[in-house]
Amino acid sequence: MLKLSQLRVADTAALHLKDASGEPLYFKDPTKGAGAVEQPVLIHVYGPGSEPYRKAQLGAQRRVMALVKKNRRALEERTPEERTADTAALLADITHSVEGLDLEGRPVREGMQALYADPAAGWVADQVNAFAADWANFSKSAPKD
Repeated sequence: MLKLSQLRVADTAALHLKDASGEPLYFKDPTKGAGAVEQPVLIHVYGPGSEPYRKAQLGAQRRVMALVKKNRRALEERTPEERTADTAALLADITHSVEGLDLEGRPVREGMQALYADPAAGWVADQVNAFAADWANFSKSAPKD
């Protein structure tokens, strides 16, 4: 018999980022010198069962409701850039941490929001969005990188 607690999923999971052509991305730690071993580029994401994910979703819903309250047309007339910015904010809110990406001195949320908002790197946002929406990625039996 299964205990109810066995049905819980993990709060976070690691997405092994792939490039735009679908190849897994790797990096070498520059502090290790010539003996550096390739490691996967990882984005650790909060999953749908976590409090940060629920708060991020609620924040996104509130932003939409504020637009509707202001003017129903405002929601319909949002530009593609505004829609991308909304998605980038949501994805940044559910990003826990990263490995193998140089955030150029910025905090994780700020650096990743800039990346998610960049149309030329839209493939990153697409991967994170799809990964975070799949409960299976956060199951206890999900493969770990």
